Amino acid sequence: MSTKKWARRLDDVAPDTGDVILSWLTRVVLVIAATAVVGFDGLSIAVAHVSAKDDANSAAVAAANAWVSDKGALTPTLLAAQNSAAQHDETVLPGSLTVGTDGTVHLKLERDATTLLVRRIGPIRSWAIVIVNGSGKADPTT
Repeated sequence: MSTKKWARRLDDVAPDTGDVILSWLTRVVLVIAATAVVGFDGLSIAVAHVSAKDDANSAAVAAANAWVSDKGALTPTLLAAQNSAAQHDETVLPGSLTVGTDGTVHLKLERDATTLLVRRIGPIRSWAIVIVNGSGKADPTT
């Protein structure tokens, strides 16, 4: 009779052990997944800043070259900056393009960072919008 009691007692314990392990494993997986999403979004925004800064400087150089070749005409200068930015899915902010007396072009560029979560949450949506300043001077060899 005592063996039956012991066998029944082991049967009662076994399912609980599996539930505890499954619960613990589920929590670990959820923490890892949440960390991965936050990490991806943060890294994506950081990379977008660096990339947009480089693209803004390239757009400014293209605009400066257009400024020199079109002898100071603003429309072709702006068009050159917009075309350069559009190649990377970015936009030159309206009214941000200025040309210095030495021919240096300054502008602001806007880019949307590719994120998994940030762009879908209204209050923090602006974190995924990257705005950078760029400047460049015409290449003297062209």
